[in-house]
Amino acid sequence: MEIISSSHQGESSTSSNYQKPLREFTQEELDLMINKQVTKYSEEAKKLQEEADLGNTRCIYRVLPRLKEINGKSIYEPRMVSIGPYYYNLRNEKFKMAEDCKRKCFGSMLVKAANHDIQHYIYKCCLQRISELEVDIRKCYSAEFEVAGIEFLEMMVVDACFIIEIIDMFGPRKEVDSSESLAALAWMVPYFYRDFLLLENQIPFFVLQEVYMITRKMLDLRVSSSHLIYAALEFFKNGMKRLDLDIFDFTSMNVGETNQCSALHLLDLVRSSLMPFYYKRQRPEFPTETTFIHCVSKLRLAGIKVSPVKAHSFLEVKFKRAVIEMPNIAINDLMRCLLLNCVAFEQCHKRSKKYFTVYAIFLDCLVNTSEDIEYLRERNVIDNYLGDDSEAADFINRAGKDLVLNADKGFYLGKLFKDVDKHYQKRWMWKWASFERVYFDKPWLLLSAAGGILLVLATSFQAVMAFLTYKYKKC
Repeated sequence: MEIISSSHQGESSTSSNYQKPLREFTQEELDLMINKQVTKYSEEAKKLQEEADLGNTRCIYRVLPRLKEINGKSIYEPRMVSIGPYYYNLRNEKFKMAEDCKRKCFGSMLVKAANHDIQHYIYKCCLQRISELEVDIRKCYSAEFEVAGIEFLEMMVVDACFIIEIIDMFGPRKEVDSSESLAALAWMVPYFYRDFLLLENQIPFFVLQEVYMITRKMLDLRVSSSHLIYAALEFFKNGMKRLDLDIFDFTSMNVGETNQCSALHLLDLVRSSLMPFYYKRQRPEFPTETTFIHCVSKLRLAGIKVSPVKAHSFLEVKFKRAVIEMPNIAINDLMRCLLLNCVAFEQCHKRSKKYFTVYAIFLDCLVNTSEDIEYLRERNVIDNYLGDDSEAADFINRAGKDLVLNADKGFYLGKLFKDVDKHYQKRWMWKWASFERVYFDKPWLLLSAAGGILLVLATSFQAVMAFLTYKYKKC
């Protein structure tokens, strides 16, 4: 029987790192060990394939650790209310006040029914429907959680009803009457705007639609599934006061044409509604050799300016005649939360178009220092509500850091990056831009230069006339 040694032939016994083999094993033992390892790695490959298959249904993710490290955990974690299973274990501690509000909202919805029997039937129908959808619901979450059984069903029903009631009560189409039972919750609404848009704080949108249709039908309210979409978009539009009011109306009209919604959850609904219609109609992919442009300070040296423009979405950025046209964006706590969580979703969800990721990279390129923020503020492109300009610059630089992006797929600003870089490389534009800065930005210098030129021309003309007069007199 052949004996296999674990030491290597030709290894010098005088080597300083030489160690005596721990043991010697037979060919049978070696084959057995190899077979065992091959089986183990094959199982790992199967797990990888299973995870890839589940990736087609997953849409509610844990935020990537590198993003939490860069931007801080707090921006991705709820402050007031827990939705879904990821923060369920903190409900009776950190979110106890919100849990009381949930029960009040759910009770407020039930008491709209005529009698106790109908209330009982509504609750029963909701639990049964969620039970039927439980497998599909669980497939939507990328991380495992311990909530199960009736506790899971009740969590989904109560959370869905809570979101629906808050949206219905505090949307812009409804004025909160001080006599209504839920009016006392109005002070919490700004927190709900933010917490409802967290990636880790979501339930599937089809759960919201199912519960919405069951409860409204039982309450004899004539609604369709599109009513929830309208209400949700208007609710968040009310919270984003600095955005154009027609952004969500424009998108909801397109959703209403088919009466269908492909949104995966509330965050994805708002994200989809902000995607520029201009790029949706055209091919979003534009091959580009660069995903980098210089900051505003350097672009200005090359004669490139930034100008505000009205658009349906702040993502609709264009480059025309040496001018970057940017819709106004309000940098506040809600926008910071929305932008970072949309980027986190796009980084995890392989089937999503990377609109917010590209926009974050674009802002990061434009802004290096607080001076860049100051210029964009003066141009009415950015409204800074975070404090001083250095804080806004720091947020933008962090938002665009270490993002994974394939420039050949989904880079909707590819043409803009290419055209800006091409313009930047034209050195003669630098000289003209320098002339503009020196003279056009300072009118007195321009007038002084023009006066000097006129004086030189007049003097030259006078000299020529004197010479001609002298010449013809001698003739």
